[in-house]
Amino acid sequence: MYAKAYAQNYQQIDLTAEVEQASPHRLVTMLFEGFLKHVAKAKVAMELGQYDVKAHNVNLAMNILVGLKGGLSHDASPELANRLFELYDYCERRLLDASARRDLAGFDEVDGLIRQIKEAWEAIGISEEVRRIEAAVA
Repeated sequence: MYAKAYAQNYQQIDLTAEVEQASPHRLVTMLFEGFLKHVAKAKVAMELGQYDVKAHNVNLAMNILVGLKGGLSHDASPELANRLFELYDYCERRLLDASARRDLAGFDEVDGLIRQIKEAWEAIGISEEVRRIEAAVA
């Protein structure tokens, strides 16, 4: 009984340490990862008939989408920021609808959309890291 509580405490400490040390790019990646994790947990919970667990994870995923929308910078690229805002907004609506209708396809759809954005975001990070290494070596 206590082992599970201790493990959760250690996980929280590890997450806090990672957040404190993370670059802004890594923080956004962590949001994407968290979103995908909560959508997957909600889907499994729905399949198992654990609707309270499903609702909890859908709520956490929705909160992450709100955070992603709030973190968009309209200064650098207003068009891109607006498109991402619309995508995140669509994912919120679709996730809520999928949850209410118990629609597995809706969970898969938002997972796929955010997964594509996450992969593109990670590619940007790799490109930036390569440039830093090349600058350091030159």
